[in-house]
Amino acid sequence: MKKIYELGIAFGGGGTRGYYHAGVLKRLLELGYKPQIVSGTSVGSIVAAMYAAGLSVESMQAAFSALALKDFLEPRLPKQYLTDSKPLRKILENTLKAKTFEELECPLKIIATCLESSKEVIFEKGPLIDAIIASCSVPVVFPPVKIEGKHYVDGGVIRNVPVSVIREECKRVFAVNLIPSSGKDMAYNGSMKHIAERCVTMMFNAAAMYDLNLADLVIEDVEMAGYSTYNLKHRDEMFNLGYNANAFKLLDKMG
Repeated sequence: MKKIYELGIAFGGGGTRGYYHAGVLKRLLELGYKPQIVSGTSVGSIVAAMYAAGLSVESMQAAFSALALKDFLEPRLPKQYLTDSKPLRKILENTLKAKTFEELECPLKIIATCLESSKEVIFEKGPLIDAIIASCSVPVVFPPVKIEGKHYVDGGVIRNVPVSVIREECKRVFAVNLIPSSGKDMAYNGSMKHIAERCVTMMFNAAAMYDLNLADLVIEDVEMAGYSTYNLKHRDEMFNLGYNANAFKLLDKMG
């Protein structure tokens, strides 16, 4: 019989907007909401893995604020891709003591997209860091990650806020969405970075709709739509938005 957890949290993708995740998680833990199972896509997989490994929110912030972070989140122009994942791998290797899913303190499910099958793949056992990097490999921005002969890219291509992968195992699931729709047009500036970011944003929005409807509580803020996916300048603002999210007002009513 499958174990049923009281609370699960699904952390969505969204690049450097992941600071919002840290703020949300800090507030949830302060309020006594401690998830027993987590899932994540893209940057959400990093936060989920760090939580599952027992890291504090402060440790997560320190890892995200590492100088090398900008090397892989601020695009440049190499031969094939806008950047590579080596700096990310180094940060994860230095931050995560757990190297496999089996070493984590709570269950974790990470979503990536298989290029051969065109389907999502749920990683929940075996090597941890390869799975995280695969989930974070935004097409064109990062090279695909090869795992056991298959090539994987960002899980947000198909499932950006992975509620459904833990829904049946939880009494309640909270979803944290980093890419809400603002309902407004955004100015076009013609740069490669802008075009790539807008396309990724639209793709991730479309890939989140189904799962958001499955959540008991969706934590998001329309103001996040105004922040870049590849910019670290406003990390404190994004953290504070997460910590003070309007959705927390609903928790008292939910009980």
